[in-house]
Amino acid sequence: MSRTGRSSTRDRMEQEAQRRRARAHSHLDRLRNRRAEPAARVALRPAGLGVALVTALVAGVWIGDDALAQLGDTGWRVSAVEVQGAGRLSGVEVARAAGVAVGDGYRAADPHQLAQALGENAWIAEAHAARLPLGTVVLRVREREPLAVIEARGGPLGVDADGRPFAVLDAREAQDLPRLRCESTPPPGEADARLAEAIRVARSLPQRGLALPREIALGSEGDPEGLVLRLPGIDARFVLGSEDLDARVGMMAELLAKRPAEVADAARVDLRFAGQAVLQGKAGAKKPA
Repeated sequence: MSRTGRSSTRDRMEQEAQRRRARAHSHLDRLRNRRAEPAARVALRPAGLGVALVTALVAGVWIGDDALAQLGDTGWRVSAVEVQGAGRLSGVEVARAAGVAVGDGYRAADPHQLAQALGENAWIAEAHAARLPLGTVVLRVREREPLAVIEARGGPLGVDADGRPFAVLDAREAQDLPRLRCESTPPPGEADARLAEAIRVARSLPQRGLALPREIALGSEGDPEGLVLRLPGIDARFVLGSEDLDARVGMMAELLAKRPAEVADAARVDLRFAGQAVLQGKAGAKKPA
């Protein structure tokens, strides 16, 4: 081979080596940038990670959680916390209740522990958690809804659909809710079947064209009056008893539609008699309606 040919071959080899070095440097740069991405992510984000996220939450943990365990606290850190389902509670309050923060390690972000911690918050009825491969922790909650209030030493307690007093409400939250009155208030956090049924019946009134009651009174287990309602703008006490409650609500709606003036003059309307309401006037006289 001539000297010119050997020189041309060396030039081609050097050019190929330079191209390989350039490709290698480019690949390393991409890897460095990818590793740096989690640090730039926001600390607390609203919902919206998509279908994979929903799948993770249904399972309770991310499908790759076992693989993440191999990294331990040295290779995986919380880079963002996403909260779903919160309304009354803020995202910061939910994250605080779970006990998770940006920078925490793998063990501190255990989904089962996070969900258990969230369940101890009075406002949270159900909770799920997941940790995703790039460092995001997702917290999904279902909050309790106060449907009535019951007076307690600390203030008005919200009562949910299960008849469970669960948290003290402020005046704004409590003002439009029916007041529950009963022989004994269940301990906070305990569901009560009789209270739940009373709330269900009271909540059915708007379906009959009636306003929510301003007061729901529930006697003791053996009290023959059973459930007693008071409606806004009406002085009368509506006595429903403890049986056929939906039918008696229907009687009440029909009576108010047909004979509102008589109801307005009554102090008590007894609906415990089949097909007939007994009105007691404010002076004490009783008459069937």
